[in-house]
Amino acid sequence: MMEKRQKRILVLALFAGEIMMRSGAEIYRVEDTIVRICRACDIPYVECFATTTGIFLSLDGGQDGDMHTFIKRIHSINTDLDKISRINRFSRAFTSTDLSVEEGFQQLRAIDRIGPYSLPANLAGAIFIGFSLCMSFGGGILDSVFCALISAAAYLASMFVEKLRINAFVSTFLSCAACTLLSVLTLESGLGSALSPIIIASITMFLPGVAITNAARDMLSGDMLSGVARLSEALIRAIAIACGVGAVLKVWSLAGGGLPYEDMIVYPMYMFFIFGFLTTFGFCIQFHVPGRQMAPASLVGALGFCLYEYVLIDRGGSVIFAALVASGLVAALAEFFSRAGKDATTLFIIPGIIPLVPGTGMYITMTYVMQSDFANVAESGTRTFITAGGIAVALVIVASISRLLMATAARIGDAAASAKKKGSG
Repeated sequence: MMEKRQKRILVLALFAGEIMMRSGAEIYRVEDTIVRICRACDIPYVECFATTTGIFLSLDGGQDGDMHTFIKRIHSINTDLDKISRINRFSRAFTSTDLSVEEGFQQLRAIDRIGPYSLPANLAGAIFIGFSLCMSFGGGILDSVFCALISAAAYLASMFVEKLRINAFVSTFLSCAACTLLSVLTLESGLGSALSPIIIASITMFLPGVAITNAARDMLSGDMLSGVARLSEALIRAIAIACGVGAVLKVWSLAGGGLPYEDMIVYPMYMFFIFGFLTTFGFCIQFHVPGRQMAPASLVGALGFCLYEYVLIDRGGSVIFAALVASGLVAALAEFFSRAGKDATTLFIIPGIIPLVPGTGMYITMTYVMQSDFANVAESGTRTFITAGGIAVALVIVASISRLLMATAARIGDAAASAKKKGSG
């Protein structure tokens, strides 16, 4: 009877970890959730090792139980922040209440059946992203309207390609190539006047911002294997984006098209707050952020994006420094809202950090490639890579400080409780 119960607990913990991993959770969060569930059932020995492709779990029930080891293969990973939030709340409830194992299974099955937001909602998110980012990159109203339509079309195309079960590289390549082709056609037909903002804004949905964010947080927790794997995923997606954009621009240039450098519109600073809010709100929809956290998450992204543009434009700072400072603000606000709402920081960091991912740098690098200007390719590519690294460093620093403060507060609280107990004794 004891052995059967242990197996049920093991399967329950693995199921929770599987849902989190498939939803794009960090490795340390997956492992911590699994261990908490097992220890809540009075299992003395629990050992969990998770990677982006599988979960390995062993437990021992003590003298009356045998060692059990299960392996769960993870085949695909998407970004569903609502499921991460629900599993996070489930684990707290399971460890602090008398919730039974069977009731736990019922709740996990209900969470697993929850789907993303509807297709019209996701299309609306893509439209918000395309329109607001195009304007923030200096496009006009008409450019932004067509960019919004291109973003929606690109999202539909990516959904179609995903159903064909094509690998991520080819899927990203085709989606970004479609964005670039539609942008070029918009310019050639005279409907748009600024090519660069349209392309950059429309490909932002496919930038590997989530992979970069999770890689940094995994490395912070010592999960170097998963961190390197996710960084490799980000690099592969970046190459796919560059190839998709570059291939269309190359064909266009061979056909006689130029690579224009447009006079971009500079908007007042308060407009960047609006652009950042709408962009982050769009990503909140696509990443399935719970409705109760959409406004705080969008506010985090808006403030980070506004600070980025303030440092970059008004103060004349470098792109790298602006990204570092703005990412630090996003991470700090994410820690604050996660503590206030008792929710995962991932809900705020992932959508809030995407507007800062250097899509402009990737596009500029590709235009230099098309012009065979390899000196500027090296300079722009290096700057883009360092900017992405600066974002990761800011996340790591703020998270480290937050953990240190929490650990210090816990030790002070324990010391105060111990002193009070001795005084009363």
